[in-house]
Amino acid sequence: MKSRTTATYSANHGIELAPAGIESCEPRLALSASMMGAWLAPLADPFSDPLTDQAVDLQPEFSAPCPADAYAVGHDAGGSALPVSTADFPLSIAPAVLTPNTYGSTLNDLDQAFAQSALNGADGSGSSLMEQSARIGASSGFDGAGQTIAVIDSGIAYDHHAFGSGYGTGTRVVGGWDFAENDADPYDDAPAGYHGSHVAGLASGVATTLDGDTFRGVAPGADIVALRVFDDAGAGNLAWIEQALRWVHDNQDAFESPITTVNLSLGTELNDSNRDGAMAMLEDELQMLYEDDILVFAAAGNSQATLDPASDDLMYPASSQWVSAVGSVDTNGNLSGFSQREEGIFAGEGQQLTSAVPEHVRGYDGYVNDYASLSGTSMASPQVAAASMLVRQAMQAAGIEATSESILERLESTSVTHTDSSTGLTYRTLDIEAAVDFGDLAGGGGNEGEPDGGGSTVETPTTIDGYTSGNDSDELVLDLRDLITNSGSQIDGDVWLSDEAGRYLLDAGTTSTASNPIVIDAGAGGDTIEILGSTGSEQLTLRPSSGANGGHSLLTFPGGVIELRGFENVSFVSGGGQDRVTMYDSDGDDVLRSNEHSAQFSGRGFDFQLEGVNKLYVYATSGGNDTAHLSDSVHDDQLVIRPQFSSMRGGDQFQAAFGFERVFAYAEAGGHDTADLGDSSVNDVMSIAQTRSLISGVGYRASASGFEDVVATASRGGEDTVRIYVDSPDGSWHTSESLTQWTGADGTSRIARGFERSEAFEQFETVPVGASALAAQAIVPQSQTLANESTVPMRSLDDLKRDADDHLRGLRQLFEAYE
Repeated sequence: MKSRTTATYSANHGIELAPAGIESCEPRLALSASMMGAWLAPLADPFSDPLTDQAVDLQPEFSAPCPADAYAVGHDAGGSALPVSTADFPLSIAPAVLTPNTYGSTLNDLDQAFAQSALNGADGSGSSLMEQSARIGASSGFDGAGQTIAVIDSGIAYDHHAFGSGYGTGTRVVGGWDFAENDADPYDDAPAGYHGSHVAGLASGVATTLDGDTFRGVAPGADIVALRVFDDAGAGNLAWIEQALRWVHDNQDAFESPITTVNLSLGTELNDSNRDGAMAMLEDELQMLYEDDILVFAAAGNSQATLDPASDDLMYPASSQWVSAVGSVDTNGNLSGFSQREEGIFAGEGQQLTSAVPEHVRGYDGYVNDYASLSGTSMASPQVAAASMLVRQAMQAAGIEATSESILERLESTSVTHTDSSTGLTYRTLDIEAAVDFGDLAGGGGNEGEPDGGGSTVETPTTIDGYTSGNDSDELVLDLRDLITNSGSQIDGDVWLSDEAGRYLLDAGTTSTASNPIVIDAGAGGDTIEILGSTGSEQLTLRPSSGANGGHSLLTFPGGVIELRGFENVSFVSGGGQDRVTMYDSDGDDVLRSNEHSAQFSGRGFDFQLEGVNKLYVYATSGGNDTAHLSDSVHDDQLVIRPQFSSMRGGDQFQAAFGFERVFAYAEAGGHDTADLGDSSVNDVMSIAQTRSLISGVGYRASASGFEDVVATASRGGEDTVRIYVDSPDGSWHTSESLTQWTGADGTSRIARGFERSEAFEQFETVPVGASALAAQAIVPQSQTLANESTVPMRSLDDLKRDADDHLRGLRQLFEAYE
């Protein structure tokens, strides 16, 4: 462990959201893996052999033009501004190593994302951090829950499936800030963004593929905070990072789960000429977080082969005494040729790691499920950071005080020490299974299960390792409620299966996996199973008897995996954990009805019912004419409707519907709810009224009823039309050539952007919008024209008739009945 001493760089300065003197072309902070952006992809893999550590020529550096007098602003000991010239910080965007091995252009491509060897250990040892964490999650339930990791990077594509497709309270990405644009939307934007999403996925992402495989970061139960310190072009500066570190300190307890960990997969080379200036900016914040018991991990850097002899061995801030530096190893456990290194450094897998990237990397197809393979110490750092969260969780469960020092000591004392053959330096790879094992301290010990030596005997239940029925119609109950009992997070109970003949103890063990599950086969007949969830987190994938992988459903729970075969009727009752259910349709006409508390998905030959599930994903991609009904919660909900995709989020609830031909969304339970409507690539028609909005196009139709705010956007192509209907005269209009907006006196709004044709009506009178409004230089309801005829030109009888006909057509479309 590094010697921790009091820093001498405790500059006295504050934080401003928009620091004076910072320009968009400030000195670049180099990401430790990649930040080139989709407009440069596909690029060559930096390795001739993915399992060797031989570095080859990387892509040329990218440097956007910048003013010669750009400054990174620091402060001296007295708090005065200290300009640091660009010559002192030769920062540039690191050579990109995004490989052309990207996935996820369609839903069916999603499964390919998990075929690469680096994810699970090519040597078959299963010693990768992600593989270790998966075993830990199955055996002990430790997954980082109850904590939040702050990812200081290029932002996060929080709408990605791996992050739960949302942002804010009740979602996986619970909050953050964009220091590059000074707003609360830290999205990983094009053209240069994707690095932060990839990093966050390795730390805490989780997603289920169509065939039941799982992409899983090291701490998938942890929440995430996104702090964006790079702009759209990939430019960043130390001042933004300083602000982000201060933000973590100020907001460490602002979320349901406290921020315990920070990842910095970024850095710059320091030498004698610039070291003091850079450290004067960041060292006091880094020390402050360490003393807050918030661990900071940073990528060591990728420039070992080309490192300037006058520069420090590690990039900064990885070289800080308050930060744990992380290098990269290949799947054989050898230091990667590109990885910078120092004595005793932590190291994790960093070559060809697959993780989440924003949709712009592959092109927009409406499914935010894209993955790509990246290499670098940037990929290793978030895994080690997330591993520390598992150790913290295990220490807390064992009643051990979890401080910055004690967690690092635990990581080091249980790690495996290696010697680098090229430099003779030692480095450490983590054995997190050993690090989280505190023996009897975690389980409480005791002899509760031993006989008392007297009294009556207890009949030993029959233990089974699977279940097979015949052609009868079975009714089974799978009970996980006793799985997690006294310890709260430890698996210390049993799983029970009941049928008409009796109750059986199911030998879940620790060996059942997605590839080798326990099988419960109902055989033929009309079969029913009720699943009672544990207090831990379950993942359930349900498929009807027809369609892809028909009749094979999968339940992943703390301690094992069960495959359900041949059940036509399945019900699941959550036990209170962070449960996620994915359901697939049949090839017939299916109907989904979902709300805050329950959901039902039914069709020809199947009926699935859920209670208390807070994450729901439903796919209607097997055929038929499918309908989804989504209802809001009592919280402020956000509805997103796109052709073939809709989602509703509120509180800790999330509902997503893919591929449905008809979608009806309702905001009736309370809160201030927002609907976001988007177009397709062909001609679409949207109608927005104060009570109900509608979007229709080729092969689909969706409506949103009762939402206070509605935003409609046409950006994907086609000749699109929008009509806005307003009943209340107590509001104001704003218009431009591509924007029409109405804001009511009650704070509600109706906004339309990018439509080729826009029409507006207030109390059945036409309101000029677009070009006509600009020509009139005002937005004035028709009822006011007599008072001010010079503002709106007089219209002919033909004009009035044409407007009335168009208005009636819009009303018919908006209010026509549906089944």
